Amino acid sequence: MMFNRKSPQAASEAIQHAGSSAAVAPLDVVPASGIRDKRVTDIPTSLVSSHADWKPAGNWTGVFDLAVWLRLPKGCSHPLQLALRFTDQRGENTVLVDICKPGAFKSALLNGSVQVNVSGRVKEMGLYLLSLPSDLPVGLEEWHFLPQIKRH
Repeated sequence: MMFNRKSPQAASEAIQHAGSSAAVAPLDVVPASGIRDKRVTDIPTSLVSSHADWKPAGNWTGVFDLAVWLRLPKGCSHPLQLALRFTDQRGENTVLVDICKPGAFKSALLNGSVQVNVSGRVKEMGLYLLSLPSDLPVGLEEWHFLPQIKRH
């Protein structure tokens, strides 16, 4: 699995806003029992083709604005890490979008602009919360996935 991040500055700013407890665990660490990545929503792959730089084949790069508004009935004792995950010719790719520090809040907005490097056709795409306890109730209120530059 390839793990792409926002620019180092943007990722650092997200972690600073989230507090020191929101550091991203290295990928080679096996998560504790009961911890998993939770699919928040599928994104129709047809939305990718609305980007001005989209190509039906070959390599291309596009920037997309993403946002999710989540309902957290019990608050959250773990950092919320929103990621865009997609499958293309290279395989599965994950791009970190935003991090939110833990708290007793009952809702959370995670958002950001991400650069997506695509090879070939996008076969599957979705938004995920990374390393989330499996017993944490999370509801999706609303989501957005928009290209920064649209096709005309």
